[in-house]
Amino acid sequence: MQCPTCGGSDFTEGDSEVVTCSRCERAMTKSTLLSENGARIDEEVEALKADVLRDVRADFKKMFSKWK
Repeated sequence: MQCPTCGGSDFTEGDSEVVTCSRCERAMTKSTLLSENGARIDEEVEALKADVLRDVRADFKKMFSKWK
């Protein structure tokens, strides 16, 4: 997660719903932080899926190449 104001990635938790950026001291709710980072989270998930799929394909290719 990154702060939408400064790009910082270190946060401290105040009460149960508020987080504060350690760099710029912006306070926001956890849900605001999640919604502000929604696109970044989606990009990271897609990149991770692509890596996993590539690794699984390589593993299956190795496994089935022995059966030729």
